[in-house]
Amino acid sequence: MPKLDELGKYAEIPRLGEKEWAHFKMPEIFDLIQRGKRLKNADHVPGMVPYVSSTANNNGVDDYVEATSSTRVFEDCISLANSGSVGTAFYEPFRFVASDHVTALKTPHLSKYVYLFMTALIEKQGSNFNFNREINDARIRNMQIMLPITDSGEPDYGYMEQYVRQKFEAMLSEYRAYIEARIAELGEPIELPTLAEKKWNPFPIVGLFTLIVPGKGKGLNHLNKTDNGGVNYIGATNRNNGVLCRVKEDEYSRSMILDGNCIGFIKNGDGSAGFAIYKAERFISTSDVLYGYANWVNKYTGLFFVTAQDMIEHKYSHGYKRNKEHLAGDKVMLPITDSGEPDYEYMEQYAKNMMLRKYHQYLAFLRSR
Repeated sequence: MPKLDELGKYAEIPRLGEKEWAHFKMPEIFDLIQRGKRLKNADHVPGMVPYVSSTANNNGVDDYVEATSSTRVFEDCISLANSGSVGTAFYEPFRFVASDHVTALKTPHLSKYVYLFMTALIEKQGSNFNFNREINDARIRNMQIMLPITDSGEPDYGYMEQYVRQKFEAMLSEYRAYIEARIAELGEPIELPTLAEKKWNPFPIVGLFTLIVPGKGKGLNHLNKTDNGGVNYIGATNRNNGVLCRVKEDEYSRSMILDGNCIGFIKNGDGSAGFAIYKAERFISTSDVLYGYANWVNKYTGLFFVTAQDMIEHKYSHGYKRNKEHLAGDKVMLPITDSGEPDYEYMEQYAKNMMLRKYHQYLAFLRSR
């Protein structure tokens, strides 16, 4: 198998459809094909080493444990889920402990870019497996993946690396342009008193809003989900800013759409009762969320307010759900002006300063890449 540094660099590379491709079995590509070791939950020793199992989330990381003599450790390879989220593959750049539901695929000379290229292709084989047809050791060794090839019929690792590098650079350029535009929009940071230096007072939440209305949705069963276009459907959760999915905007759903630039107060849900969210965009929502509108709300004051409001979420639980009457009794601590009114200008600039600081950190990181 040729080494990457023996394969030249591409100034301009062909598109995927212009390359010749061929099938290769896993043992033809990977020098190491090894399953992790079984580690019962009761045997997990808390530590700093990622524990990769058969989950489709978080790059497969399910826990953090100590690497002991009873574990199997890998690094800089692909992890392939044999069961559970069967067929899910991730490139793992870090040292990790693998469960027996995961197989490590490794060849020493491959770069992270080549691994990432291959990961996408290996995942395409996932449709051949399911909960009732898991990927055992024999099936892995018989699995075939399609790879671009050189004129001599070998896997074209140089092409794979350059293809992914170009994708990375294109994305980084987009991120840089976006961040630079956001920094220009936010302007220069303004020195402010710290939160501890400001005076704060409690305010009844309902008194801060000119209108509070519930979501108009009647459940997702009455709506058509979509991956393209449409509007966000908001559920009773603060995860993903409340967004459960996107639904089509049609004659039936249009009457349920609420305007954005508002604060959502979650009445109940999976551990989210009492939390708030800021919604900038138009949306359709479950009636389990109440929405407050006021002329002081914008994306900066809104985010500041949500953070302050969430300090009272602990009073709600599945046994004590939030409703409009409860909301009428809730108060939020806010910074105040010299006249004792909520200091919305301070809230807005504080949020802008925080964003500017983070954007400059991101930009410094991207420029170092």
